[in-house]
Amino acid sequence: MSFPVPEPLPSPSPTPQQPPVRPPAPSTPPPDTTGDPDPARPSLTPAPPNWDYSGITPSEMTRFERDLSRAEDVLRAHEPRLRQALDQVRLDTSALAALREMGNWISAKRPELRRRNETIQSLTTTWGADAPDMAPFDEALYNRASSSPDVYAAATRLAETATTGEVDEKTLAALEQRIGEPAFATLLMNALGAETYRKVMARTVRGDEELQRLQVALSKALGTASSRLDAGWRAELTSGLVQWDHQALAKAIAHGTFEPAFLLQVARAVDAHDRRTPLEGGTVFRDPHHDPIVDMMRALGRNPEAAQDFFAKDPTALGRYLTERPTVNGQDELGKALEAAITVFRDREGTVDNPSRGFVSAELASEFVELQRKRISAGKESAVPAATTALILAAYMPDSSFVSDRSGLSGSRVRLNQPAHWPPDEPWGAQFRTEDVRKVMAEVFEDDPDSVVTLMAAQTVWSQRLLDHNAASGDRDAFVAAAKQVGSGFGLVTDATGLAGIAKGEELDEAQERKVKAVMAVVNTGLAIPQTAGWPVTAGVVGAWTGLVEDSAKTELNKDDATYEANRTKTRSEFLATQLIAQAMFDHGHFGEEGRRPLSFIKPDGSLMTLGEMTPEGAVVHPHFESYENWIADDHRGTMWKQSKEGLISAYDRAFSEYK
Repeated sequence: MSFPVPEPLPSPSPTPQQPPVRPPAPSTPPPDTTGDPDPARPSLTPAPPNWDYSGITPSEMTRFERDLSRAEDVLRAHEPRLRQALDQVRLDTSALAALREMGNWISAKRPELRRRNETIQSLTTTWGADAPDMAPFDEALYNRASSSPDVYAAATRLAETATTGEVDEKTLAALEQRIGEPAFATLLMNALGAETYRKVMARTVRGDEELQRLQVALSKALGTASSRLDAGWRAELTSGLVQWDHQALAKAIAHGTFEPAFLLQVARAVDAHDRRTPLEGGTVFRDPHHDPIVDMMRALGRNPEAAQDFFAKDPTALGRYLTERPTVNGQDELGKALEAAITVFRDREGTVDNPSRGFVSAELASEFVELQRKRISAGKESAVPAATTALILAAYMPDSSFVSDRSGLSGSRVRLNQPAHWPPDEPWGAQFRTEDVRKVMAEVFEDDPDSVVTLMAAQTVWSQRLLDHNAASGDRDAFVAAAKQVGSGFGLVTDATGLAGIAKGEELDEAQERKVKAVMAVVNTGLAIPQTAGWPVTAGVVGAWTGLVEDSAKTELNKDDATYEANRTKTRSEFLATQLIAQAMFDHGHFGEEGRRPLSFIKPDGSLMTLGEMTPEGAVVHPHFESYENWIADDHRGTMWKQSKEGLISAYDRAFSEYK
């Protein structure tokens, strides 16, 4: 008996899913034909759903994803059984491919759904208040956030802040924990967009305590991401500024650490907008309490490379901020920015045509001193603290000392040729005019008498270095040349204090008394001030000098003797300079046999006693001092002592303005 073999069934294939069809718009109700003068109006139909809206209810999505998981399990478990049963009865199994494809589709979509659900949960729990109802879901933002739940949530909350000016405590706390993560910070900036970021920062300018916290967090996050943001993002951030936008832009860089090129671009944008007139889109008036230039300078002060490029690559920048664009409360910030630009990079690399950063530093130092002198001559107040000017002068003390016995008529900014008696490979030096240095020093000493310590200590350390180098070489002529430069340098600094010419009987004011005490303190401890390994000095080195001298400077000055001590300033300073010559010669054996015999004023380590050690307070007699004075009065024949000492004293006297 035979049975008919059924024809094979057609191979089934899954029907492609069609997108939901928009329901037709409600039609206009047909006109009434009953003749009723007041026909009943039909009920209003519900408005059609917004098919462009996407939203997620976390609890529903959790259940839906769980049900999909069960469906996937069922499909994966039963598809092989169905295939086996059909095979046993020799029926076609090709249609089962649709079940397998459905299982694969569910398997692929579940992680995406779960990720979106996690995103909404992050938005409504970690980054904000719980929301039991459906929450909107922005697919475009989700893509910009690279599917990161935390980035999406942070960007959503911050966009709300840009609109409302309010920030949730949870948002703040979560953001503060992530600002140091480069990947998160970069994704956040790209998801938020530069324009929205600037709007958020604008809300913080005059915001409450929480908005101030947000400002700090967002600024630090921008700093973390700054090296990874592309040119388009940077351009969007810094372009199209109107009215007070530069305040928000300045706040964006006020905190954190930035890539130099990024910081420079933002600083230039702030500066450019600050220069605009109201007709050009600038502000009508400046708000001294929210001056964007102060925030900009604070940021530059933390980034020497950007600071130098800001002042060096715009030939008008230094003059503008020193003489034209005052800040009410920004002197310290401008000062720190200039210190970073002028004193950090010191080298002997590069050429005039291809200058190094050290070369540019010297150029800026020369321009700085000239502009300060011009401002003084115009009778204007300084835009930077006296401490800033003192630090810059201290960093370039070799150049001030060098020009002290020269005409100072050169118009160049950088000294290309190094003097033969200097140590080799000293960094590029600034070319100063003698009277510029004298006037600027004098103002610094008047505004901040404590800066006398800074500059006299700098002159002492440089003199030690210069004399030691030439004493070690054994070149008599070079040592004498060094001694003369030391003398003229000390003369210039001492003259700038204005103490040497105080008339007898004239009562000293408080500033003069402080200057007298500062000079006495440096002279009393001068030989104990440590030399640096190389010349370039920083604020930290200067701080170490002043700390060493502070205790001596605390000595009370007898009012009756104040003028007398002021007039002895010149003698005291010369005494220290002469001691430095003697110490260098002792250190390198230039006094021969005489230098090896016991001397009461030489300590066991071979160093000379300081003036303070020779003349201890309260002692009736000073035998060590008397012995030293007798010793220095001797010519010490056969040595270069007499010639060096006389050269120093002569140069010292000529450096005073009364001889100019």
